[in-house]
Order: sequence, then structure tokens, then C-alpha cells
Amino acid sequence: MRQIPVDTREMTVMLIQEPETKVKNRETGEIATDRTSGKTLYNVNVAVIVDARPDAVTVVVAEDGIQPDLAPGMSVELPGLVARPWENDFGHGISYRAIAVTAKTLTPAGSNGKG
Repeated sequence: MRQIPVDTREMTVMLIQEPETKVKNRETGEIATDRTSGKTLYNVNVAVIVDARPDAVTVVVAEDGIQPDLAPGMSVELPGLVARPWENDFGHGISYRAIAVTAKTLTPAGSNGKG
């Protein structure tokens, strides 16, 4: 499957709600897992703000990539974010996957970020 890297440097990303377990099959309640690692997958709902225009986006992250102390309203980072176009008999769209979701580290004003 194609993966398109997403550059988040020019956007603000804020957590909308706490990550929730991704359900693979709503009828059976089966939980989604990563095909390679077997780890539980989570839906992470974020607001992506570009040019003062917010969009709600769901990003899938494996359980070991979720920082435990995240709270709604926090600015977050999504390292390794990729977009994956998909299509099936019911339609098409874009899904998003990231390696992790972590609190954004703020750089003090006047600092170049180097220690």
C-alpha cells in the first residue's frame, strides 16, 4: 500500500480527546491490532490547524507509541505521520498512521532549539 509522508512543521496539532481503542469489527467487538507487532491500535482524534483553519482528523497509533499523560487540548506531535489512500467497494478516502503521539515540546522564545 502506498504511504505518503506528511510534513507537520507548518501546522498546529491539538489532541481533541483521549486516545480510544480501535475496533476492527463493530459487530463482534474485535479490537484492531498491528499486523507486524500484534500491538493494539488506537484512534487518536486531533485538530489539525493550517492557516487558522481547523480540521478534525483521526490518526492510528500503536499502543506503545502513545504518551500516557496526554490530555485533550494539548498540542501534540505525530512523528512518522503518513497518509494512506484507500479504496474499496463502499468508497475511498485517506487514512492516517503515526509512529507515536507525544506532547509537543515548546522551544523558549529567542532560543534556536540547540543546547
